[in-house]
Amino acid sequence: MQVNDQSGLPYYEQLILHVKQQIVQGILQPGDRLPSVRDMARQEQLNPNTVSKVYKQLEAQQVITTVHGKGTYVRETAVAAGDSAQVVATKKQLFTLLTELRYLGVPLDEVVKWIKEAYQGVEQ
Repeated sequence: MQVNDQSGLPYYEQLILHVKQQIVQGILQPGDRLPSVRDMARQEQLNPNTVSKVYKQLEAQQVITTVHGKGTYVRETAVAAGDSAQVVATKKQLFTLLTELRYLGVPLDEVVKWIKEAYQGVEQ
């Protein structure tokens, strides 16, 4: 998977985002098995506790599921768009960012362009 530290996010957040990006891009499919915590830690050169934290958060977000004794798997599409707590929280984060961009004087057409580029980049 190889997480790289270009985002300024903590490593565990980068890995969470990376797993989600691979799902969105179709690299990881529902039912695919993820590496064990130790194997993922080795691949990503992270502490196993960090990877364990990532897996716990992804499981809490219903992105993955762990079958004890068998492994960790990508779940079927996790959250339908709508009123889930995660969607609501993410919407609040987006509004905060948009308020900051507006305060900085970034024109709306530029923000829309960035959003389209980012959204399409995730899908490719």
